[in-house]
Amino acid sequence: MTNVRNILTKYWGFSSFKPMQEEIINAVLDGKDTVALLPTGGGKSICFQVPALAMEGICIVVSPLVALMGDQVNTLKERGIKALKLTGGIPFEELNSLLDNALYGNYKFLYLSPERLQQEIVQNYIKQMAVNLIAVDEAHCISQWGNDFRPAYKNITLLREIHPLVPIIALTATATPEVLEDTIAELKMELPTVFKNSFVRDNLSYQVYKADDKIYRATQLLKNNNGSAIVYVRNRKSTIEISEQLNSLGITATFFHGGISAKEKAEKLQMWRSATVSTMVATNAFGMGIDHPNVRFVIHLQIPESLETYFQEAGRAGRDGAFATAVLIYNEHDKITVKQQFVDSLPTTLDLKNIYRTLNNYFQIPYGEGEFTKHNFGFSEFCKSYNLNTLMAYNALNNLDRLGIIQLSQEFGRKSIVQFLVSSEAVLRYFEKDATTSVIGKTILRIYGGIFEMPTAINLELVSTKTGQTLETIITILKKMERDRVIELILHITDATLTFLVPREDDKTINVISREVEALNRKKTAQVNSVLNYIANTNTCRSIQLVSYFDETTANKCGICSVCNARNPQMSKVEMKNLAGQILALLEGSDLSSREISERLTFAETDTLKVLRLLLDVGKVRINPKNQYYLN
Repeated sequence: MTNVRNILTKYWGFSSFKPMQEEIINAVLDGKDTVALLPTGGGKSICFQVPALAMEGICIVVSPLVALMGDQVNTLKERGIKALKLTGGIPFEELNSLLDNALYGNYKFLYLSPERLQQEIVQNYIKQMAVNLIAVDEAHCISQWGNDFRPAYKNITLLREIHPLVPIIALTATATPEVLEDTIAELKMELPTVFKNSFVRDNLSYQVYKADDKIYRATQLLKNNNGSAIVYVRNRKSTIEISEQLNSLGITATFFHGGISAKEKAEKLQMWRSATVSTMVATNAFGMGIDHPNVRFVIHLQIPESLETYFQEAGRAGRDGAFATAVLIYNEHDKITVKQQFVDSLPTTLDLKNIYRTLNNYFQIPYGEGEFTKHNFGFSEFCKSYNLNTLMAYNALNNLDRLGIIQLSQEFGRKSIVQFLVSSEAVLRYFEKDATTSVIGKTILRIYGGIFEMPTAINLELVSTKTGQTLETIITILKKMERDRVIELILHITDATLTFLVPREDDKTINVISREVEALNRKKTAQVNSVLNYIANTNTCRSIQLVSYFDETTANKCGICSVCNARNPQMSKVEMKNLAGQILALLEGSDLSSREISERLTFAETDTLKVLRLLLDVGKVRINPKNQYYLN
């Protein structure tokens, strides 16, 4: 075995490991199943990449995050390490070639999604590989109690069946005790060694503010920001509107959501990373796997549905170790909205029985039959046919998918994407040529503002209802407009394909899962209540509240959150000026980390961090790639 510190220095340029990394690596090298619970920025990838390099063979990395896979593979290649990834949309010939490379090309890492692992060709190749380690990233996704549960993660145990003697390392940044226990059981880990680092982030100030004008409050925070920022909102429309508002107020911003094309996502990400724009306004589709160290602010303008979600998203700030701020800004209406969206719309067992029976009638499935039959499924048409509440029906179908009664394809909930490519004057001239095209085109323009500026998700059934034209006619017209280069079109004719996984037995089918349904509903309700309690609690340090949720009970007050700041006496201007002068004097001698600066001064570490932040804001100091401060 190669010395792991030599590997760290050779490929990463570091002379020492972060806390707990070396212990985790040694456990893996000893052949033990291992669980690594490290906070965001704790260096999880090092924990499987270094031991994989120290052993003969290839490491299989299972990850749900396409962006993270791409980032990690590119980074490994830049360091001279052979790695490849298997993502969606790869033609069979290319897939075969990539797998040949993984098998015969002396590669060290093969990244793939849990869905890709289900393919027989992938399994057959993996059987022939000399696998040295199985790494499961975002491992909480395998637990039905995990915040980002994915049914395909249940089948990762295929790897254990193929290579029973190869150790597994499971990695995650967010896991309650319940999720941890379930994850270990689902991965069939044998007496795993569990490493749990403190979730405390000394450099991250958690702040909660109530504000009627949330945009104004966010702007006040962002106007002096000298790094990057993320602003999280609930829906796609808000990303566009708020990014426009911020730009009008002098904050350079762009938007990001799941409905924009892969090309546009890459362009926007590059703009943000290169500081062409400072702020990304996004739904939770943004951030997973985005490793950008210089994020000084993460701002939530709506209440998240769980503390798991909030802690993970807030943790994207300050990954470079420098002072950063995570802010939740809310108003009273937000409290009502989060309950309506995530609690009041939860389907009961009776709701699931009604939806399941209706679904079988819709597809005319006879009693006792239907197992593994596949159907095109238009969600809007289904709801309209039976006058269903769309939010409740959507949640019910997702629950049926999650609990193994049906399987929905990844297209579920997707809408067709349209963007006009020519000017409004040219469009109106184009419409003059045909009356039907004019009716459909003008209706789309009336319903969807901003469709000239950006790709926009449109509901074809809604356009059909508004125009009185059939769905087939609308699709034909849109395709013609695409051929004529009037629009850019990504067409989703059905929302999804739906597969029944069990024979139809109506109420009996749902009775089997009724206990799990009730447990899931209790969990969702408890998660929302935990967030509301976090907002309401102005007596306990914000950091202590958050880490206590993950069963960490020994944390000290952070001294820099909105609760601690309200209770701590503020430094006087004279004291701040004195501290700033001492910091600048220290940095004249050498570049230093925030911890090294604190250790050499007599001031409280929290005060030192505050003044460092101010010096950053005014451009007196900067941070180098080693997270050290230096004079500007």
